[in-house]
Amino acid sequence: MSDIFSEVDEEVRKDRSLELWAKYGKYVIGGSVAIVAVTAAFVGWQNYQKSQAQAQGGAFEAANRLVIERKFDEAASAFAELSVNADGSYEALAKLRQANTLIAAGKGADALVLYDEIAASGAAEEFKNAARIFAGYHLIDNGTTDEVRSRVLALAGDAGVWSANARELLALSDLKDGKSDAALTELKALAEDAAAPEGVKSRSEQLVKILSNGS
Repeated sequence: MSDIFSEVDEEVRKDRSLELWAKYGKYVIGGSVAIVAVTAAFVGWQNYQKSQAQAQGGAFEAANRLVIERKFDEAASAFAELSVNADGSYEALAKLRQANTLIAAGKGADALVLYDEIAASGAAEEFKNAARIFAGYHLIDNGTTDEVRSRVLALAGDAGVWSANARELLALSDLKDGKSDAALTELKALAEDAAAPEGVKSRSEQLVKILSNGS
């Protein structure tokens, strides 16, 4: 991702923050979603190992192979079937993977319905919050900033695993709205936050450089 930002020429650096977002926001979000996906899968797998049957694990891995093969529609169907036959944390994990796969298949609206369904369910908080974060990253490019804030604002002020991601989404929302000063303040804080995930810190540092050079 650093190569993308390093190639931004001086003229673009001086553009308004909203134009900056329009040009480069998708690269930031792409990296963010990948990191969040890995984290959610790891947390979910820990829960699975503690509470679910080996047969379900085999079905889950088979669905993952379909994703690797880029058979996204088939993978989404496999995760959907798995979620129906699973329970507890494993059901939530299967639905999260189904929603992520739907986005890869270009069916973001369907994915958003699933994210919101998980967030409103009786699943463990870690999965409900993961769904809110996933929804936020999708909506930052495919919805309104108010829709993003409504899902992640409550997560930004706690000390949970998704706090830094929520703060990043709020900063990106400010940037998209043209509030570059507010965005810069939050991004600087994230870049200096020792507790923030390395990916969030790195992206924040890159955006801080661009916004500071453009001011």
